[in-house]
Amino acid sequence: MRRFKVCLAICAFLLAASAVKADTINFTVTITQQQALHTVPVGTVYNGFLHYDGSVDPNFTGYPPIPTSYAFDYPSAPDSLADFKWAFLQRNAIGQPLFAGLMYVDYSYPGASFYVIGDIFGIILPISETDKSVGYIEGELGKVSYTYVSDPPASTVPEPFSFLLVGTGLVGAWNLRRFSQA
Repeated sequence: MRRFKVCLAICAFLLAASAVKADTINFTVTITQQQALHTVPVGTVYNGFLHYDGSVDPNFTGYPPIPTSYAFDYPSAPDSLADFKWAFLQRNAIGQPLFAGLMYVDYSYPGASFYVIGDIFGIILPISETDKSVGYIEGELGKVSYTYVSDPPASTVPEPFSFLLVGTGLVGAWNLRRFSQA
């Protein structure tokens, strides 16, 4: 009986592990206005993504997921999420689609600092900074659009019913072996 319970526990664990998903939010930035910098032409396009552990549906209810990795082809974009002033996924209200929130601050040269918040992208010139805020002058501005990709499960684990079928087969074979030896 103890082995049967162990088999059931293993099957339950594998069922739970196969349900874990990770998804991706892709974003496209199109520069629409030149303001202070005049370094990035109107119409220039940059692409990026934020990968996160979460639901298949970007409109799911509850707390927004936390980004786990990202890429952005803006020239000064950092390599890691840890290099941002802040990086998050958010929604306007429960059930609304997710949007990105990113801010990178670099005083080394004009045009290095930027933010993405909702459907707005801004190239900024930072002038002051605290732990929780940044004072800046806006350079170029752009519009951000999003697409959502439901990624397959992280591992190539079969669907839950395959586990159930294999598990019951193993339990049945074990019982046959046990009774044939008696």
